[in-house]
Amino acid sequence: MLTECTCLHLRAGYQLKRVQEWRSRGMEVLVSTCDVSTIKGTEQLISEARALGPVGGIFHLAMVLKDGMLENLTPQHFQEVNKPKYDGTLNLDRVTRRICPELSYFVVFSSVSCGRGNAGQSNYGYANSSMERVCEKRQRDGLPGLAVQWGAIGDVGVVLETMGDNDTVIGGTLPQRITSCLEVLDLFLCLGKPVMSSFVLAERVVVKGKSGGQADLVDAVANILGVRDVNSLNAEATLADLGLDSLMGVEVRQTLERDYDLVMTMRDIRLLTINKLRELATGSGSTAKDVSDSSKGGLASVLGSDISSLLMDPQGPTLTAVNSVQNQERPLFLVHPIEGTVSVFKALASELRLPCYGLQCTMAAPMENIQSLAAYYLSCVKQVQPDGPYRLAGYSFGACVAFEMCCQLQTQGATVESLFLLDGSHSFVAAYTQSYRAKLTPGKESEAETEALCAFIQQFTGMEYNKLVEALLPLSDLDARVTTAVNLITSSHKDLSPTSVSFGATAFYSKLKAAESYAPTTKYRGRTVLLRAGTSSHYEQSLGEDYKLHEVCDGPVSVHVIEGDHRSILQGPGLTSICSIIHSSLSGDPHTAAH
Repeated sequence: MLTECTCLHLRAGYQLKRVQEWRSRGMEVLVSTCDVSTIKGTEQLISEARALGPVGGIFHLAMVLKDGMLENLTPQHFQEVNKPKYDGTLNLDRVTRRICPELSYFVVFSSVSCGRGNAGQSNYGYANSSMERVCEKRQRDGLPGLAVQWGAIGDVGVVLETMGDNDTVIGGTLPQRITSCLEVLDLFLCLGKPVMSSFVLAERVVVKGKSGGQADLVDAVANILGVRDVNSLNAEATLADLGLDSLMGVEVRQTLERDYDLVMTMRDIRLLTINKLRELATGSGSTAKDVSDSSKGGLASVLGSDISSLLMDPQGPTLTAVNSVQNQERPLFLVHPIEGTVSVFKALASELRLPCYGLQCTMAAPMENIQSLAAYYLSCVKQVQPDGPYRLAGYSFGACVAFEMCCQLQTQGATVESLFLLDGSHSFVAAYTQSYRAKLTPGKESEAETEALCAFIQQFTGMEYNKLVEALLPLSDLDARVTTAVNLITSSHKDLSPTSVSFGATAFYSKLKAAESYAPTTKYRGRTVLLRAGTSSHYEQSLGEDYKLHEVCDGPVSVHVIEGDHRSILQGPGLTSICSIIHSSLSGDPHTAAH
C-alpha cells in the first residue's frame, strides 16, 4: 500500500500517470488534502491512512518559499514558510507518537539553505532547522527520525520549473538527479543519523579581480566580519580574536571553498590571520595545510598533539619518577603542561644525568586556583625531598605552577637552587586565554565551558568547531557538556577510558580557569632560566623577550632561545639544547648568563 499526503490535488499529467501505474499493480493509493499544519488535519490524515493499514513511514516533503533579504522579511513571511515545515513536522511527530507505534521511518526534507546558508532564505533556513531539531529529539527518544539537507534537485520540482535545467548552477551546486537522490536516501535510511546532507558541487571558478588576478580575499573576509578598513586591524590577530563567530565562520569557509578552492576546518579558519589570508590570496607559497600548520593559536597550541599524552589515570600517583637515574644529585621536579600528564617529559628526563620526578594532575589535586595546586604539589615534593635546595621546572601551563611553587618555598624560608621555565611563564597561558576572559565571568560560564571543551575535543576528533558549539552550548551545565564530550571522543576512540576522558575534560577546564586568573602576589628572588621557543606565534611575541618575567622577578633571569616551536622544543635539536643548558646551569657554568 502507498499513502500519498499532499495539500493539493493531482496537478500534472505525470502525477496522474504514476498513480494510475501504481493502481494497475494492485496498490491502493489515497490522495488526501488534509492540512498537517494543524493538529486536527494531522489526526484526520493519520486516521485515513490507518484505515488502509498500519502506517510504516512518514515522508514529509512540503515547502513554501517566501524569499527576501532579512531586512525585508516580515513575521508573516516567517509564519508562511514555517507553517508547512515546522508546524507540519511537529504535528506529525506528536500524532504518530500516540497512535503509530509501528512506525519505521520518519523522514523530513530539509535544505542546504539551513546547513550551508543561502542569501535571501533566512526564513526558509530557520524552518528547515526547526525540522532537524525535531528529528534529533525523536532519535534521542528512541524513535525513527531523519532530516535530509538536500541541495538543488534535478529532473522535477521547483528548480526545473523556475530556474532553468539540470545544468543550472545554484549557490555553487548543480541539481542532483532523481536517481542519485534515491540512492543517497536509501543510504541515509540505513545510517541511523538524525541529520544528513546531500548536494552536488559545481566546478569551482576562481574569482578574478580587475587586474586579472584573484579578487582580494582579505577584503571578502573583512566584509564578512563587518570591517571597513582592513589596515586598521592587527595583521597578526586571528579571525577569532577579530570577532569571528560561528555563522561568520561558515560564510568564510564557503568563500574559501567556492572562490579559492581551499578546504579548511572551522578551527583552522578561526586561527587564520590577515597576513595568512594575504598569502593565500597571492599564492605566495602557502597552501591550506601550510596555513593550518603555521597558524596554530589559542589553546590548540598549548595542548599536546599526541592523544596518548592527553589523558591519564585520575587515580594514579601525583608524583612519579620519569627516569631511572639514581645518584647523589638533587632531583629535578617537572611540572606538567595543561593536559596534566608527564609523558611529555620522558625524552627530556632520559637525557638528563640526574633523578627526575614528574608532577601530574590526578583526582587528588585541588584545581580551584594555581596557589592551591602549587601548595599540594609542594607537599608531594617534600615526601621525596624534605629540605632544600630545590630544583624545579615547568613546561607551558606548568611554568606558572612551578613559579608559584618557588614563591611559596621562598615564603617558607626554603632555598630554591634553580627554576627552569620551558616555554612558559605566569603570563604565557594568560595570553592564550585572553579571548576567554570575558566569558569566564558570572553569567557567561556556559560560553567559557563550551569554548574550552571544544578545544579539548578537537585534540581527539576532526569535528568542526561550529558543530561542537551547537552540541555543547545549549546544555544545562558543565557536567552535561563533559558527558557529551566523552561520548563524542569515545565514539571514535573505543580504546579510551570514559572515566579518564571525563576527568581530563573537567580538569582541563578547571586548569584553564585557574591559569586565567593567576597573578603572582610576591616577587621571586631566586635564579630563573627561561627556555623559549624560537618559532613563536603573535601570542608569545606580545610578551616580550622574557615573557614578562621581569615584572615578577627580582633575581637574575637567563633567557635562551631554543630551536623549534612550542611543541617541538622537547624533541630533536631543541631537546639536546635544553639538556645542555640545564646541565650547565646546575654545574654553575658562567656561560648560562642571559643572552
